[in-house]
Amino acid sequence: MSDALPIDALPRYEDLGLPGAQTELEQFDHLAAYRKLGPIYQLTFRGERWVAMGGLEANDAAWRNPDQWDYHESQTPFRETMGPTHVTQLDGPQHRRKRVNLKPGFAMSAIFGLIPEIDQSVASDLRLAAERPLNLHDFFMTALTRANSRSVLKCDFDDVTAGAFIRFEEHFIRGTSMGDARAAYYAEPAFVRDRETVFAFLGDLVDRRLAGEAVEDNFQRMIDGRRERGEPVERSELIPEAYLLLMAGTGNTAKLLNSGLQYLTQAPEWLAKLQAELAAYAPQKLLEGMASFPLLKVTLLEIERLFPAAPVMARCVGEDLVFGGYRLPKGTKVLHLQTLPHFLEEIYEDPYRFAPERWIGREYSKKSQGTFGGSTHLCLGINLVRLQMPIVIGNLLRDYDLTLGDRPRISVNVNYGVPQLADLEATFRPKASCAAA
Repeated sequence: MSDALPIDALPRYEDLGLPGAQTELEQFDHLAAYRKLGPIYQLTFRGERWVAMGGLEANDAAWRNPDQWDYHESQTPFRETMGPTHVTQLDGPQHRRKRVNLKPGFAMSAIFGLIPEIDQSVASDLRLAAERPLNLHDFFMTALTRANSRSVLKCDFDDVTAGAFIRFEEHFIRGTSMGDARAAYYAEPAFVRDRETVFAFLGDLVDRRLAGEAVEDNFQRMIDGRRERGEPVERSELIPEAYLLLMAGTGNTAKLLNSGLQYLTQAPEWLAKLQAELAAYAPQKLLEGMASFPLLKVTLLEIERLFPAAPVMARCVGEDLVFGGYRLPKGTKVLHLQTLPHFLEEIYEDPYRFAPERWIGREYSKKSQGTFGGSTHLCLGINLVRLQMPIVIGNLLRDYDLTLGDRPRISVNVNYGVPQLADLEATFRPKASCAAA
């Protein structure tokens, strides 16, 4: 570490004359900066000095030693809103203990058997939505939230309650990247009302479970697992965990579907092949894995690559570290450009082109895939996302023709706090075979 250069010696983004902090979305040209400055540089972001790290080297360094980061500091919004035991803002042994407690709810082995229940819920909501124009993102988020309430955490979830949960989740996640403006954003009366509704509902649910209500679902397995290990079973800790079971992954999955389906409909030859494959879609086949649906598998991988919902991870250095020849002292704020490799042509040829076929017969390095992060802080909802995506697309392309209204441009980016969003209007029209059945 003695040979490493000090942080003040880092090249500066501002010296390049590139765009930055010129819009409300605070968009920087990190790809150009990476090409000119390398995998690490400094920049002024929201009035403070940050360090940006990107590329395969950065992903390897960030994920190899998760204990070098201070998540308690960098993920403050989750602690403020969800409480001091929320998994996202825990470090070291506390984080590992929490992941053990959450495993009965989120491990693939825990949710794989729920495919028939999730499939039935999604299929039902598609039928109810058929033949009428709808907002695609809102529909998917509602359908996925309902599916979770019928599978991983079974509860009496009416439309009014579901609406409060969805509004709260969207408002909450948008606020996490707002910096100093976050407090005022979270103080808006509508958000406060939704928060009260959400936590009152979850508090009542947890109270009933702790009083002995018998429900066979993943949440009950989480509670039972704690008891079997002699872990404390605390109401305050269970409430945000119940929230995670209902909402983790719903927003990201809705965004992926929203963006991916637009690009899929603009690739008619690939879409035709995929529809032919999915004519045989059935949840029973999905229970055997993705082997029966190779085109669907690579389509989902390409959607994940092009439209990561969290392109950048805000981090805080927890202990002095060296990267790229520079010493980053404890407390340094870092923008980890975890999805920047998605758009490097030396890894993915013609990276801005929607090309699912690029994945056929090819394995890309895990370090080049940052959609869900990596290491022990891998996105908790990844397994739900990777089950719900094929279920939704399988049902949709087997039974319906998707007609899109006006198509706003969905931009691809690697900026912090700028998710892939567009308000797509769409109509699901049953195919003749489906209507006859």
